[in-house]
Amino acid sequence: MKTGKLMELEQWSRARFEGSPPSPTTVRRWCREGHVPAKKIGGTWFIDLDAERRQTGNELADSVLGM
Repeated sequence: MKTGKLMELEQWSRARFEGSPPSPTTVRRWCREGHVPAKKIGGTWFIDLDAERRQTGNELADSVLGM
């Protein structure tokens, strides 16, 4: 996966989900399962903001496009 600008998971969660963000456990699971474009460096997850911006919202289209 080509990596763009990275944001730490906790910071991304607060910025993306105003008010009541999902639990850190849920967001880490999304990262592991590939629901959000993320990279684990050491023990810390980071969201690839450029890849997230390119996602279409369609799982099949994203997999074909290599998101």
